[in-house]
Amino acid sequence: MLNLPQPIKDLGNATLTKVAGKFVDFVITKYTGKSIKVFEAEGDVEADKVKTKWEVLEKPFWLQAEAAKMNRQYSNMGNILSKATPFITRDSNTIADDNDVFWGFLEHSKEISNEEMQELIAKIIAGEYNAPGTYSMSALQIIKMLGKNELELFEKVCGLLINNEQLPKVLFTGQENVKTLIQKVGVDFGKLQILQSIGLFLPNDMVLTIPNPEKKKFAVKYFNKTLLYEPENNNLEIKTPDYYGLSVAGTQILKHLTPKYVEGYYVWLKENYKITSYKLTE
Repeated sequence: MLNLPQPIKDLGNATLTKVAGKFVDFVITKYTGKSIKVFEAEGDVEADKVKTKWEVLEKPFWLQAEAAKMNRQYSNMGNILSKATPFITRDSNTIADDNDVFWGFLEHSKEISNEEMQELIAKIIAGEYNAPGTYSMSALQIIKMLGKNELELFEKVCGLLINNEQLPKVLFTGQENVKTLIQKVGVDFGKLQILQSIGLFLPNDMVLTIPNPEKKKFAVKYFNKTLLYEPENNNLEIKTPDYYGLSVAGTQILKHLTPKYVEGYYVWLKENYKITSYKLTE
C-alpha cells in the first residue's frame, strides 16, 4: 500500500467538501493506518524506494499477480469512494467497528469494476455512513449476487410497480389482454423468477385487504398518475388483486434506481386493473 492506485491518489488531490474529506480520510486511515494526506506527502519518496527495490530483484510471478490484484481492488475502491463523496452529508463519523453492513459494502467495492454497479454501491455506502442502520445485511448479500444485467432487469420490472411496491400477478399469467404489453416491455415470468431467486422480490404472491367502513375512495398510484376507485355497494373492505411484493432489500436498492414510466402500461391499468365491488372514477 506504499504506492497507492491513482483513483485513491486523485481523492487526495481533489477539492472536497469538509464532510466528504472527513469521510475519505476515515476510510483510508481505517484500511491503511495512514491518512490520505500522509500518503500524498510520502508518495514520491516511497515510490522511488519501491521502484529501486524492484529493479534489483527479479519479481516472482505470484508477487506480480498479488500486486496487480491489489492495484485493481484499490482502484475500484477509490473510484467508488470518489462517486460516494457527493452524497456525504454527515459532518462526523459514527460508523462502529461492528457495522458489518458498512464494512461489508466497502470490502465488496474492491471487486466491482462496472460503472453502473459502482454508482449504486457508492450511494449505498454514503447512505449508510450518513445514517448507520439504513441498510440491511440482506441488501449486502443481494448486491453481491447482482450483476449489470440483473440490475438493469430489476430496474425495468420496477417500471411496472403500482403504489411503489406492488407488481400485479396478472401481468405474468399469460392472459391475452396483457401478452403484447409484456412482450413489448421485455419481461416475462422467467425473468421475474430470476429476481425472486436473488431476493429482490418476495417469492409468493400476496393480496392486500383493507377495512373500509367509511366507504372511502381508494387510490392506485403509478408514477405521477392516480387511478381512483370508489365502492359500488355496501362492501366494507378493499381487496386488491394478487401481486408480487418487493423484499426489504429490494425496496432499499430501488430508491437508487430510475425505473421508466410506460404509457402503454398506464393505459392497460385503466382498462384492466379491477378491484372487486369498486369502480374506476372518471
